[in-house]
Amino acid sequence: MQNRFVVVTVAALCGVAGIAGCSSAPANSPQPPGSLPPATAQVTVNGQSAGTTRAVACTQDSWTHTITTGDAKSGVKVVLDTGDTINATSVVITNISDFTGTVLENKIGKAEASMIGTTFRVTGTAQGATTQNPNQVATANFEVKANC
Repeated sequence: MQNRFVVVTVAALCGVAGIAGCSSAPANSPQPPGSLPPATAQVTVNGQSAGTTRAVACTQDSWTHTITTGDAKSGVKVVLDTGDTINATSVVITNISDFTGTVLENKIGKAEASMIGTTFRVTGTAQGATTQNPNQVATANFEVKANC
């Protein structure tokens, strides 16, 4: 009699465990290559990476997204229009890899924006100056990725 009780109890526990396993939340689907984990950003200027940071702030007002990393001394601010297409309307790079510069859509520099999964990616060429030659106009290639 005790053996039947043990077998029935073990079978019932296995059934409950199986149901609980089926009802658990699905694992996060993997992000595509080149994407970032949530709430992170990466900035590269002239091939020099500033690393990955969790100090990223993202806001949205209608179709406009603003992504900010770093602070007033060293960081990046990107403004994107995500209406029919994704466009970088402005990029401000402050003291990253010895460069400070700007992109203003159709005026200064050039930027292209895209999505990799849930990660914004902005690449282009900004116009500005280096800290070593602040009075001489310089350009820099950049890439900004952020997963808001």
